[in-house]
Amino acid sequence: MREVLQRVFRHLPYRYLLLYAGVLLASLYVFAELAGEVFEKERFAFDAPLLVWFHGLVSPPVTALALGLTFIGSVYVLAPLGIVLLALLWRRSRRAAVFFALGFGGAVALNLVVKAFFARVRPDLFAQLSPESSFSFPSGHTMGSTAFFLALFLIVRQLMPRWQGWMALLGLVLTLGIGLSRLYLQVHYPSDILAAWALSSAWVLGLNVWYARLGRGRVEEAQGNSKGGQTDKIGP
Repeated sequence: MREVLQRVFRHLPYRYLLLYAGVLLASLYVFAELAGEVFEKERFAFDAPLLVWFHGLVSPPVTALALGLTFIGSVYVLAPLGIVLLALLWRRSRRAAVFFALGFGGAVALNLVVKAFFARVRPDLFAQLSPESSFSFPSGHTMGSTAFFLALFLIVRQLMPRWQGWMALLGLVLTLGIGLSRLYLQVHYPSDILAAWALSSAWVLGLNVWYARLGRGRVEEAQGNSKGGQTDKIGP
């Protein structure tokens, strides 16, 4: 793993490579553990107590906030915003646009497949404050928003590094808020949210490694051809 990451991200210090690999592997491990238990129809000890705790927070102002966060994480917001971002990115960097499309769109598609495979029903401890009828594991709102903001952060880090801190803060706040809003609204188990964060992070981070390696290979091939008297255009 270390050698792979160093070949792909040559400009990063080793400590960041280690952190990147650790987050990627930890995300895969967490999702695999949760998915295994869900597949075997096991219950998680933390699911019910956390839902009870969130139920105790119910009030009109908090409900309004939760519904607002859930709306931000819905397809009605992220899809149109994603299309606008794709158009803007396409003019700046086609590679970045394709990466964003694969990161966000791929996570949404993966979520649908995983939901259908596990077919976990929604929690029914309390009345849902925003009724949902589809399968529960993993959370679609959480997975989509995590992929959206993580992919966007990685792009901003490359194209506009001066804004990466603000992008990281915005992404963390919204991703965390959207996930917790689904628990408050009683439409997901905490394990659904945790699995969505883990799987979406693993998807985007793994895609970033593959996509960066693919680009590096194209550059190296072009450099080799250039030395042989040929030149290839790389990128837009």
